[in-house]
Amino acid sequence: MFSQSDVIIGLGCHDVRVAERSADLFLEGLAPWLRFTGYLGNQTAGVWTRPEADVFLHVALRMGVPRGNILLETEATNTGENIRFRRLLKENTIPAHRVILVQQPFMERRVFATFLRQWHDQGEHTESLPRPHPAVATATDLITYMLGVLGRIRDHPQKGFQLEQEITPRTLSAYQWLLHAGYIPK
Repeated sequence: MFSQSDVIIGLGCHDVRVAERSADLFLEGLAPWLRFTGYLGNQTAGVWTRPEADVFLHVALRMGVPRGNILLETEATNTGENIRFRRLLKENTIPAHRVILVQQPFMERRVFATFLRQWHDQGEHTESLPRPHPAVATATDLITYMLGVLGRIRDHPQKGFQLEQEITPRTLSAYQWLLHAGYIPK
């Protein structure tokens, strides 16, 4: 299904299934390196006491990924930084011509657009892999996270974080309806 890659990048968040899926892909032999990225973001600040990448590291170690094959980036606080901070790969002379991005399912479109903007030289060789289980916390949590993602898809191209994407009028209408219904984007 997926080609051999240089590195698997698990993007930090509150959902440890991203770490589990990243570790699964590594253990399946899809890349020789696993990179976790993330400090504390919108859903983890004030909830976790350790960086997201560190939490993910411990998940991967419990699953049998050797510590020597895991790189940690513990400064990123948002998706743009998760993608942009690739210093560790360069410092360790790890090529990143083919990468697998692992994120929450509702983040796939935003992560891919961010990756294309930040690593514009890599887009044609990239595979983005969402976690196959769609449930994340409660239905209300999922709605608020998705509203936050859509708002960032709309607003972040102007900040230079990601490529601009078309958002259909129907999608914007649903977004507005949910806002008026009292949901607050996260």
